[in-house]
Amino acid sequence: MAKTIEILVPTAEINAKQILINPKINDPNGKVVGFLWNEKPNGDFLLRRLMEHLTQRYKLVRTTWGQVGGLHVSAEVAPEVKQIADAADTVVIAVGD
Repeated sequence: MAKTIEILVPTAEINAKQILINPKINDPNGKVVGFLWNEKPNGDFLLRRLMEHLTQRYKLVRTTWGQVGGLHVSAEVAPEVKQIADAADTVVIAVGD
C-alpha cells in the first residue's frame, strides 16, 4: 500500500484596498476627538482615562464615544466606525488586550 502525503499551501488571495486616512493633527485644541472601544477588556478604562486627560489638557470642542463588538475595527465590518470617524477630527482606538 502506497503512503500519501498531504501538502497544504497556506496562501490566500490578497484583497487589499487603498484607503485615505486623515492627516495627523498637531494641535488638538478646537478639535473634536472621537474614542472607539472594541469591547476588549479594560480598553474602555484606558480610553476614558485618556479622554479625561485630553479634555483637561486641551480645549477640545467635544469628544465622542463609540463602541463596537468584535476583534476587528473596520468601517466595512462596523458602521459605527464610519459614524464616529465622520463626526470627529481624529479618533483614538484601543484594540489590544
